[in-house]
Amino acid sequence: MAGPSLALRLSYGVGQLSDGVKQSAFSTFLFFYYNQVLGLSGSLAGLAALLALMVDAITDPMVGQLSDRCQSRWGRRHPFMLAGAIPFGIAIVILFSPPVGLSQMALFGWMLGGAIAVRLMLTLFFVPHLSLGAELATDYYGRTSLIGYRVFFTYAGILVTSVIGFAVFFPPTEIYPNGMLNATSYPGFGIFCGLLGTCAMLLSVAGTWRSIPNLSKPVLSGVESSAWLAFLDVFRTLRQPSFRILFAAILVFCTLAGIVQTLLIYVATYVFEFQPEHLAGLASSVLVGIIFASIVAQSLSRRFDKRWALNICVVTGGLFAFSPQVLYFGGFLDLMSTELKFGLIFTVNGISQIFFIGYMILLDSMLSDCIDEHQLHSGKREEGLFFAARSFATKASYGLGSFFAGIGLDIIRFPQSANPETVSPEAVTHLAVFSGPVMFILFAATVLISSRYPMSEERHREIMREIEARD
Repeated sequence: MAGPSLALRLSYGVGQLSDGVKQSAFSTFLFFYYNQVLGLSGSLAGLAALLALMVDAITDPMVGQLSDRCQSRWGRRHPFMLAGAIPFGIAIVILFSPPVGLSQMALFGWMLGGAIAVRLMLTLFFVPHLSLGAELATDYYGRTSLIGYRVFFTYAGILVTSVIGFAVFFPPTEIYPNGMLNATSYPGFGIFCGLLGTCAMLLSVAGTWRSIPNLSKPVLSGVESSAWLAFLDVFRTLRQPSFRILFAAILVFCTLAGIVQTLLIYVATYVFEFQPEHLAGLASSVLVGIIFASIVAQSLSRRFDKRWALNICVVTGGLFAFSPQVLYFGGFLDLMSTELKFGLIFTVNGISQIFFIGYMILLDSMLSDCIDEHQLHSGKREEGLFFAARSFATKASYGLGSFFAGIGLDIIRFPQSANPETVSPEAVTHLAVFSGPVMFILFAATVLISSRYPMSEERHREIMREIEARD
């Protein structure tokens, strides 16, 4: 099959805008809303995120296998993608509109139920959509390019949701100098997120519809296990050494990224002493990564191969991402004007995003290579199953990330509904340590995992030659 056209790549990529909307809404706004605005404890908010993630652990591979085996005139992937689009928008609106006056446990239940609903509807679209990408592009470097479009729109969704959220829905007012503490703004923000995510999904379904006749057909042996117990089959994918290493790398990296994202508003407000209007500008630093990440990922992979390019991305990204906390400990941030401090942090965040986004592009490209290896050994193309495992690991960026962030905030006894002027310097210092040096050490440690990845460009070419010879 010829390489996908620009129109098809754009149509495919735009679907991931919905995942960016969810990531930003959950990691940046939802935890802060339930914890700091509604008063739910950090541990309970984190527990709700973790339990919702456990549901994902079951539904992601289930949807993946159901789409792998689906036989319809609409293909394997598109029926599921279409089914999740409109309910996703409805669920996210409900999540950000809890009734007034709920108790702690009732609030916990509303957050848990809403988070599960949003995740389930996103799974119906997200897992088949990821699998679709592995079918649209099949060559070693072409996949990195196509995945670049998908990741571009993921972070575009994060950017649009964050910037519009901070600037339009949570501006400072006379009653709320910190607009993030205004509870009445969150239901409108939920409606915005729901409309944006649903529209992106529908555009992707419509734009990739014509590719259906050219996509892979299900290969059934007649002895398949039940798709309703497909979460057990995830353990089968982990028997493949190359995928097992990638799964571990994705899980650890995304969990750490989830902690950082959950703490973003806390660090920007209490450590860097920014106002909500600065947060909108700071969130837009991801635009730097969106523009340059794909170029950097492709250049590094061609020069060093994908495995070493992956290590370069995570270490370099970490050095830039957490350098502002080092300046804070040295007292240098106090010597800067707000404008200079904002410009510095915007710049280093933007550079770090180039390498972190590049890291995810490379991981997904490597995962598609693992699926080829699986096809060689099993005779089946089970993109849905493998990308369900990847989807679970990625979604851990909110589930496990928010859980550990919530535990960390309770451990350092960070106050709820806190005014920046009243938070103790000791609490701010503990927050800076947790979000800076500790996070960098953990990010750098992912190199120990990814360095064990065994596949090279030469090995992938051998795999493709053997598959073609057999077919």
